[in-house]
Amino acid sequence: MKTLFDLREKTDCEIYESIKDLFDEPLRIIKFGDQSIKSCIGCWNCWLKTPGRCVMVDQMTEIYPDYINSDTIVLLMDTSQGFINHRAKAFIDRTIPHYNPYIEIVDGECHHVARYKRYPAMVFYYDKTGLTNKEEQVIEDYLYRTAYQFKSMAYLIDNNIKLIELKPRKAKRTGTIGKLNEPIDKLVIYNGSPRRSGSNSSIILEKVQEALFNRVDIRDLKETDKWEIWADSFKNEKHVMFFMPLYVHAMPSHVMKFIEKLIPSQGSMSYFIQSGFPESSQSYYLEAYFEQLTLRLGRTYIGTAIKGGVEGLQLRPTEVQKKMIEPLVNVIVDLVNEGTFNPIKIQQMAKPIYLDKVSIILFKIFSKLGLVNFFWDRKLKENNAFEKRFDCPYLENVITE
Repeated sequence: MKTLFDLREKTDCEIYESIKDLFDEPLRIIKFGDQSIKSCIGCWNCWLKTPGRCVMVDQMTEIYPDYINSDTIVLLMDTSQGFINHRAKAFIDRTIPHYNPYIEIVDGECHHVARYKRYPAMVFYYDKTGLTNKEEQVIEDYLYRTAYQFKSMAYLIDNNIKLIELKPRKAKRTGTIGKLNEPIDKLVIYNGSPRRSGSNSSIILEKVQEALFNRVDIRDLKETDKWEIWADSFKNEKHVMFFMPLYVHAMPSHVMKFIEKLIPSQGSMSYFIQSGFPESSQSYYLEAYFEQLTLRLGRTYIGTAIKGGVEGLQLRPTEVQKKMIEPLVNVIVDLVNEGTFNPIKIQQMAKPIYLDKVSIILFKIFSKLGLVNFFWDRKLKENNAFEKRFDCPYLENVITE
């Protein structure tokens, strides 16, 4: 079965016939139309309480069987601000139930273990009108990377309706660090964590607030009722930072939705990405986009700080937490006081870029001892879900014509 998911806000049915000609069998079409896709909130219920099954209720929940039982899926997407828009990002984020929380090492990077024996090939289509060549490259790299992590082949339908296989190309750190001519008097920081409470981003930013007091204005993007005010004030704010966890190699979808509201203006922009995976290479695809976004918004790009291995922060003893958080806070303090990121601290914080041989050997030893998955197994048992941890629920609900 081949399934086309039309995620565009305005559907153009004429393109369906052209895309159908690319395949040798009928193409099932599912239109999202004006249906919203709820943003993933990082609740982990699909891993720890209802293994493999998303607890949200919307059209996305209904189409999981169509996705996982297809041999090919086609995603028709809109773009915004030089990237796939928030709806397309939400769709991708919400496919997390198809994978296990357990980790395996692939080419020096952490990947989530497959839940299903096979996954559909992923075919992407978006209108390239208004995109620069670099923005097109950023999007293609991100889409390939997503399919790679999702155990899928990746293809692109170009504007001539030709099917092109996306090739692997490792993202490289841009290393770009801008410098202002003076210290920052006020830094507006947007907290992009989607978690309702107790997020690592919030804990870190609380320490930033303590260190810088009234020199920072920290805003939580979960407060959607304030978006219009904040988007309007962005035009007059000289220095802005986005601080967020990595979500499937990019920003959480609600962050992208807010970014879509911003218009070009003068000032600087900086970014801070923290992730659960220890290696910083996972964040390079988002870093590449943020540099292009800043150019699109007509602002000065200061740079992107990256820190991996943060997910276990709250499980550590208090003193260990302090040691983990301190260098992250110091990097932001340096930015405010000096008008630039400290390049040495940025490079040090981003290590390791990839896991080295020693780390991989230790990972294998700890895996055999049951230490790597101890946290996940413990939580599954607490939720009486341990016996269901490898369930593949959507194979049981195949939707047919």
